[in-house]
Formats: sequence, C-alpha cells, structure tokens
Amino acid sequence: MDTATVPSADADPDTCSAQRGRTTISDRAVGRIAARVLTEVEHIGGTAGRILGTAPRGEGSGASARVTAKVTGDSVAALDVHLSVAYPESVARATEDARTNLVHRVAELTGLTVNRVDIEVTALRSPDSPSRRVQ
Repeated sequence: MDTATVPSADADPDTCSAQRGRTTISDRAVGRIAARVLTEVEHIGGTAGRILGTAPRGEGSGASARVTAKVTGDSVAALDVHLSVAYPESVARATEDARTNLVHRVAELTGLTVNRVDIEVTALRSPDSPSRRVQ
C-alpha cells in the first residue's frame, strides 16, 4: 500500500511542517474519493458485474465506477477507471468530462496532483426508463 503525505492547506506558512504534523492518504482512500467524484459527472455510471462475459440486466446503472489509485512520491496519484456511459451520449465527451473533473476534484479534496487518468468504458447504458407502478 502506498501513501502520500500532504501539507496542511490552512497552516501558517511561518510554522515549519515538522511542527504541524502530516496527513497520510492511502491508495484505497484516493480510489474511493475518485469513485465518489465520478458521481458528479453527468452521463457517467458504474460498471456492471459480468456473468459469462455479459452484463446482467440493469447494466450497472446503480453501481459505482471502479477506480484504482496508485500514489507515488509525496503528492502524485495515477488513476485507473472503469465506468459506463449513457447511450447515446458521446463517449469521447463524457470521458473527457470525467477526466477533467477527476483531476480537479481529487486535487481539491486530497491535495494530490493527478498526473494520469486511464479510463476504460465497460458498457453503454440504456437511458433510464421510468419505473412502473401499480395503480
């Protein structure tokens, strides 16, 4: 497990870092933060579990995206993302929006610099259909 040490953003610059302490962020924590950040992006969904190579009904619309983070050095993270895109949205546009949001929000929330975001689109989701109710 790799971790990163992030300086406190609100600390007095005159106080040396040894006196303030340090914050350690694990790979797993960064991955979970990134997965949550993806819920903010329109047309992006989670990955579906596979049964014999086929996504079951629902295609992962309720699941969250899978993100694996690798923290290197003191302040750099790389993300591997598996997600779905709502059809008929442009895959290129949706993934670029996801990538941009991940870089900015993960940096904002953790203080880490995201230097690489690899995205694998695992499925195209059907547009959400209205739920049926018994009347």
